[in-house]
Amino acid sequence: MTPTVWMGVAILNLVTGTIVHGAGAENRLILLHAVQEALKNNPEIHVLKYKLQSAHARSDQATYLEDPEIAIQFGGVPFSQPTSLIRSDTNSIGIRQRFPFFGKLSLKEKIAVQEAKVVEQELRTKEREIMAMAKIAYADLFMAQRAVEILREQLEIIRTIIGATEARYRVGRVTQQDVFKAQLEQSQILSQLIVAEEEADIAAVKLNTLMYRPPRTPILVPPDIAVGDSTVNLAALDDMALMSRPELRGAEQEIQRAEAAYELADRNRKYPDFMLGWDYMRMPTEMQKDRYAAMMTITIPFSPWTAGKRTFEVEESLAEMRVARSNREAIKNMTLGQVGAAEARAQAAKRSLELYREGLLTQAEISFNSALSAYQAGRVEFVNLLEAQRALREARMGYYKASVSFMQNLAELERAVGRELQ
Repeated sequence: MTPTVWMGVAILNLVTGTIVHGAGAENRLILLHAVQEALKNNPEIHVLKYKLQSAHARSDQATYLEDPEIAIQFGGVPFSQPTSLIRSDTNSIGIRQRFPFFGKLSLKEKIAVQEAKVVEQELRTKEREIMAMAKIAYADLFMAQRAVEILREQLEIIRTIIGATEARYRVGRVTQQDVFKAQLEQSQILSQLIVAEEEADIAAVKLNTLMYRPPRTPILVPPDIAVGDSTVNLAALDDMALMSRPELRGAEQEIQRAEAAYELADRNRKYPDFMLGWDYMRMPTEMQKDRYAAMMTITIPFSPWTAGKRTFEVEESLAEMRVARSNREAIKNMTLGQVGAAEARAQAAKRSLELYREGLLTQAEISFNSALSAYQAGRVEFVNLLEAQRALREARMGYYKASVSFMQNLAELERAVGRELQ
């Protein structure tokens, strides 16, 4: 077999053959498992889960009254014998209990419940964020590993070309310049391979961190990923986002909390609280020694020296309510903007991916095979073969980049909408 024929067979086997991967499919991390592991183990999610437990416990406390008080009194103890309590005229023991005005306790409960709901939406927001970050990091790792594979394949191709070109140079069929060009191309591929391997390591560290693994844990992903499709129109996405996005739902819960706080502040300004008490009294010096006393105290919220405090509490809660409503509108505006931008990027990436699927990859392979045949027959210069080889490499890289871009933009769109779209 001549060097030219051997070079053609070897290159065709590398270009059209099946890629052999170093690990079995069972050892590769699929996207679904990466997302599930991130949701299960990420410490930022754990922080909000514990915060939610605390908020629920706080809301459960809100239904209870304050602790009762026990009052023990010794009355009429002579100054001449201040420590002789048995010489007191009146001994009493009683119990006191504070009661808020009707409706205040239920408002406190409502405020606490709404606060717990706000924290719950914070947790849902963080989960959506971690899911999107995991998908994006996974896509980066996928792209970097595919780039490494492609560059290694191209390196084998260029080494085959160098060997055949050197053989042809020795018999005087090509110039030494062709050998130098092939060696230069090999150096450029080696440089790109170093960068790609570095990017793969960085992407693995990011994904491991999201999954709360040791950062340098090796990760292998499948050789291809199923890129989904999004057929929901923009108007439907807007409505979906306004209903599903956790930040918006949390903003609604915050408005309800602020409204309940305003109502409670208004009640505190208008209505008093009470304290009820009952005492058992023992009077040693009296004929009727056993007696009892009942008492009730009432706060005066509209007293001249406290009314201003209550008024400012109402103003504070009213301002907080306005802040909550404005915050909801700001989040709504931000959401619609993010949905529109992410949807546009996802659609652009989808069209680019379709172009590669519909012919760019095939055309690049045909062009390379044609240039290879023409070079073997001596009809084209060596530089034409190198250009066809670069075009094939760029087409394969472009296909994976378009796939990853669509996957990442779809993840951003899902984060903006607040739910899965596939």
